[in-house]
Amino acid sequence: MAHFNAMPVVIRGRRYASQRNAAAALGITQSALSRMLAKKGDLSNAGLGPTGAPGNQSAARPIQIGPVAFPSRIAAARALGISRSQLQKWISPKASSVQRERLIGAVMRLSDSARAARR
Repeated sequence: MAHFNAMPVVIRGRRYASQRNAAAALGITQSALSRMLAKKGDLSNAGLGPTGAPGNQSAARPIQIGPVAFPSRIAAARALGISRSQLQKWISPKASSVQRERLIGAVMRLSDSARAARR
């Protein structure tokens, strides 16, 4: 039985006696339903899971290091066998000559191994 002060909710054409009943039927919490209503003013996606592109796709920008192009800094770091933070230090304008030499060496090794694999 719904609370005496319950407000009926309609989600994707189905009517629920209260937010609590709707949340239980959709497998989410009442607070999640309430937040969605307050934030978006629409409950059509309630209980459907995350929508849109997974992760922050806009942050992935192509990077070119010498002759080698990568789709993102993370991809470059993985291909070079170093951490993303290490790559960040090596490509920084404040990088030392030793760091730049290490970066160039890593890219050359990657290029050589790619060339050898094509043979």
